Amino acid sequence: MTERLYYEDSYLLEFDGKVTQVRQEQGCWVALDRSAFYPTSGGQPYDTGALIWKNGKTAVTDVQVDKSGVVWHRVEDPVLPGTEVHGSIDAERRKDHMEQHAGEHLLAGAIWEKLGGTTIGLHLGSEESSIDVTMPDGRTHLSDEEIEMLERLENSRIRADAPIRCWFPNEEELNALPLRKKPAVEEHIRVVSMGDFEMVACGGTHPSSTGQIGQIKIISNVPSRGKIRISFLCGERAENYFRILQQCARKVGNVLSCPMDRLASCAGELKAKLADAERRLNRFETERILDFIHVNEETDSLPGVTLSVTVLEEMNSKAVSAAVTEYISEKGKALLLCVGERLTFARSSDVNIDMNELIRRVGRGGGRPDLSSGAGIPQCVQVARKILMTEGKDKKWRSK
Repeated sequence: MTERLYYEDSYLLEFDGKVTQVRQEQGCWVALDRSAFYPTSGGQPYDTGALIWKNGKTAVTDVQVDKSGVVWHRVEDPVLPGTEVHGSIDAERRKDHMEQHAGEHLLAGAIWEKLGGTTIGLHLGSEESSIDVTMPDGRTHLSDEEIEMLERLENSRIRADAPIRCWFPNEEELNALPLRKKPAVEEHIRVVSMGDFEMVACGGTHPSSTGQIGQIKIISNVPSRGKIRISFLCGERAENYFRILQQCARKVGNVLSCPMDRLASCAGELKAKLADAERRLNRFETERILDFIHVNEETDSLPGVTLSVTVLEEMNSKAVSAAVTEYISEKGKALLLCVGERLTFARSSDVNIDMNELIRRVGRGGGRPDLSSGAGIPQCVQVARKILMTEGKDKKWRSK
């Protein structure tokens, strides 16, 4: 079993140890007699860094622990058993993980205290972290008011700079502790307490006081397999998040000539204006398309039917659909339309032409007897017209 030095001191970034075992399995892995590298567990990722020895150095790119308690370090270059090494841990990565993990404790504790929610696991990602929470009433979403309440409580506890203590209690002491939830393991149980508001079993790395978490920001809460997945940022990640928000808000405000506190209302007004402009443009495009369709009308090709064979360049799809719908709302109309590479064959309700059958004969597509669409080339509409001219002189193609 490896002596895990981070249990006693999460700030320990340099240490000395000896290589006890080496294995080759998807890379080179070495075990040490003692190590301050944190191995992936409990939702917290591994530390990275380097092992240094006389005339040698190698990067540590992954750290895992086996069932027997041996901590394995994946290294880029092999190290011989018995080698005395000096370990050096990536300080920024360790600090970040300590901030996120301690912040998760505050968040999970506040959810339990105020809402009765039980946290099921932590996922500490490279950009954001998340917890899954089971609520007593089974709901899968928190309200904006609840999110604000939780953030206020957590950040007040951060500002209080309450002490964080990590230790291995004996069995008698453990049984008397007011743990937030039952430990996930049965032996070597390590407890983490924060002030008088959080106490739970945990083997991760944490700062020595809540003030070092910096701040916490909940960025989303969404349903996830019957639970609520709450994503959050702590410490420097939260600082960067607010910095980006401020920069974006300032830039948008400059573009809209609007103060930041009115961005929402300005954006709403702009959205309404754009929607109105889009409606006007679509109507203009619709009328243009209808003009082209009417110009190409043939009144003597089919008995009792006005046929339009129209080919257009690419145009707004909404406007095309609106024009087709408006055109066939009149009686006695049939339309063979090609816009770019899209075919639309349509007819009025009183015209007895199976447009679904026709479009399948000349292109790729289908739909209803009165309206079908698909893919093709401009020549497809001419082929379809010839079919109607050849086969459409009898009564079955006439208006009903």
